[in-house]
Amino acid sequence: MKFPGSKLLHQVDLSMAGVSLTEILRSCRQVGLTGLAEVRFPDAMGMIFFYLGNEVNALFREGAVAHNGQSALERLLQTQADEGSVAVFELPLDIAHLLRGITQRRRLKDDISNAQDFEALLTRLENAEHTGTLEAQTPAGNAMLLLVRGRVSNVYWETPEGVTFEKGDARRKLDRAVASGGASLVLSDFSQSVWKDRHEFSSSATPPERAPGEAPPSTEQLVSEEMANRNQALDDLENELPSLLQAVFFDLMTGTIFARRMRGTHALRVSLLAERLPALAIFIRDLAIAEDEDRVESIEIATEKVAGVLAVVERTQEGIAVLAEKSQPLASIHAALSRCIRDYVSRQRPIRGTKNTQ
Repeated sequence: MKFPGSKLLHQVDLSMAGVSLTEILRSCRQVGLTGLAEVRFPDAMGMIFFYLGNEVNALFREGAVAHNGQSALERLLQTQADEGSVAVFELPLDIAHLLRGITQRRRLKDDISNAQDFEALLTRLENAEHTGTLEAQTPAGNAMLLLVRGRVSNVYWETPEGVTFEKGDARRKLDRAVASGGASLVLSDFSQSVWKDRHEFSSSATPPERAPGEAPPSTEQLVSEEMANRNQALDDLENELPSLLQAVFFDLMTGTIFARRMRGTHALRVSLLAERLPALAIFIRDLAIAEDEDRVESIEIATEKVAGVLAVVERTQEGIAVLAEKSQPLASIHAALSRCIRDYVSRQRPIRGTKNTQ
């Protein structure tokens, strides 16, 4: 199934002499692909997801047996077939960002025939607190819904002409299409273990290779540079905020804390609050998207003794939270965080190879 916003770069027939799956995947790594390679054999099919040239997830189905992650990639590479094809697609960064963690992708048995059935399905997924993707294929176009703990976090819609819509416009077009012609659906889970292990998976799946005339950074180097960049951001905050107690750098999809700064023994009394801040940021962000189609930029917290600010780094889908003594004005925390994020994103550009739009 075609993911909304995807762009077909090229399609290769594996029956051609001198063409192999290994060579195609090598070229995807060398060009720094963010997207996917869809592999089709006569009796099996698979998908390999790339993020900035690194394999970060894979799915493989052979008959009724499905694999994901490292085992899927190994089965794909071990499959010997004289026939088949490989289609390479480029994906938007936000779609690729989520697909790094999908698993258990399966077609739902019953197609949706009307709007009421579709709403009933979304209600069941909400009650089950499902996190993952729901893909919908209709005669009028294709859609992907991103679900976080049962709530619709975002919607993408692509017309047959290849025009892509997002959020409210996408949801309205999807609802009209379902009401008029129904939809066939594919549901996926989001595996936090796959997400957290994405760098290790990439490293073990494909050792770093040299592009012609250039030595691209290895996965280990990328991870090291990203962590150094986060630590630099927290160092900057610690230097700018004399009353800082704790600062944490975390992932907005899983809540995983990447890096932390603590100053003095007084920081211990806010440790429990600091641990809960990533979950709070994720909850409020998802709530704003689901109810208002809005994006959270920052969240303020104030108690009798503590002033806190959580800020979202939209480009990297990360968050930074600062807890300081109440004597530290919230305005100064906001100013320091803004400078910190601006510098962090500017340093991130050469690491990830993306343009700075923050």
